[in-house]
Amino acid sequence: MAYDMPYVHRKGTAVKRYQYLDIARGIGLLLVIISHSCGLSSYLINYYIPLFFVVSGYIYKEGRSYRENIGKKASRLLLPYFGYSAALLAFYALLGRTFSETLRSAGGVLYSRYCLYDTSRSVDNVYLFTVANGAMWYLTAFFVTSLLYHALVDRCLKSRKFFIVSLAVLTAVTMLLADIPVLLPWSLDLACVGTIFMLAGTCLGRAAYFEKKTSPLSFLLVLAAYLLLSFCNPGINMSVREYGKYQAFSVPLFILVGISGSMVCIWIGKLIQDNFVGTFIGYIGKNTIVLLAFHILGLEIFAMIAGKVIDVSSLSGVTFILYHTVRISASVCGCLALGFLLDRVKGVWQRKRKKWKADET
Repeated sequence: MAYDMPYVHRKGTAVKRYQYLDIARGIGLLLVIISHSCGLSSYLINYYIPLFFVVSGYIYKEGRSYRENIGKKASRLLLPYFGYSAALLAFYALLGRTFSETLRSAGGVLYSRYCLYDTSRSVDNVYLFTVANGAMWYLTAFFVTSLLYHALVDRCLKSRKFFIVSLAVLTAVTMLLADIPVLLPWSLDLACVGTIFMLAGTCLGRAAYFEKKTSPLSFLLVLAAYLLLSFCNPGINMSVREYGKYQAFSVPLFILVGISGSMVCIWIGKLIQDNFVGTFIGYIGKNTIVLLAFHILGLEIFAMIAGKVIDVSSLSGVTFILYHTVRISASVCGCLALGFLLDRVKGVWQRKRKKWKADET
C-alpha cells in the first residue's frame, strides 16, 4: 500500500508532482533496508530518519483544519500500523509462537518502541518489537509528531517570533528528555525534535528551495557540513533516542546533521529524477509503509532459506556483498509485489463500495 501523500505544488489549476521527493524518500528507505541487512557507515545513515520528517514538512499546504490534518494522518499511518502488526502477529503465531509470546509481542505493538530502556545505559533491556516489526516505530512516531507539528505550523508561518521561540522550546524539551532512562511509548520523547525537522522542511518548501537551480558550491558546502558534523558527533540512532556522544548536548548537532543530510539527499534525488534509476527509486519512495512493515520479515525469510544451502556466517568480500544484494533485492521486490496486490484489492473494494452506495440511492 503506497503512502499516498501527494508531493504536489498547486498553481491555479496546474498540479506538479515533486518526483525528486519520492526519490529522496526511496533513497532513505533503501538505506534503512540495507542497514538492517548488513549494516552501513554512519555517514550514510545519520540523516535517513530526519529525512522523512523534512520531506513531509516541505510539502505542507495550509487550508485544512487541525482535525482534518490529524484525521488524514491517522488513516494513513495508524490503520496500516495496527493492520500490518496484526498480520505479523498472526504469521508468527502460525510459525509456532506460544500464546504468551504472542501476547508479549502484542504488548510491544501497543507500546510501539524497539526496546524499553535507553540502550546506552541499560545492559538488561526489554525488547518489544519481536515479530519483524522493528521499523514500524516510525509510523506512530510520525503520527505523534504530527499532533504537535500541526498545532504549531500555521502560527509559525505567520509569526517569526513565535517560530523562533517554538524552535528554542522544542530544542530545550528534546534535551531535557534525552537522558531519561525509559524510552517513552509511541516515541513521545522524539516528537519535539521531529517537529523541528518538519518545520525546517516547511521553511524550505515556502522558499521553493529545491525548485531553484543548485550551485555546485552550495551542494559541496552542505555536504561538507554534514560530514564534519557527523564526524564530530558520532553515535546517532534516532529510533532509540541516541543523538550523539555528548548525550543531551548532542541535540543541536543532531538537528544540524539531520537537516544538512536531508538537503544533500533531496539534491541527489533531483539530480537523478529524469533517468530509469530515479524512476525506480521514486517508486520505492511511493511505497514506504508496506516496505517499512514487511522488509525485515522478507530479510529474515531469505536468510532462513539461504541458511539451509550456504553458511552465511562464513561469507566475506565479494560473496558477502553478493549475498546481501540478492537478499535486499528479494525483500524489496517481495514487499513491492505485496503492496501492488494490496492496492489492487483496495481498488476493487472501493469500486464495490461505490456501486453499493449507488444501488442504494
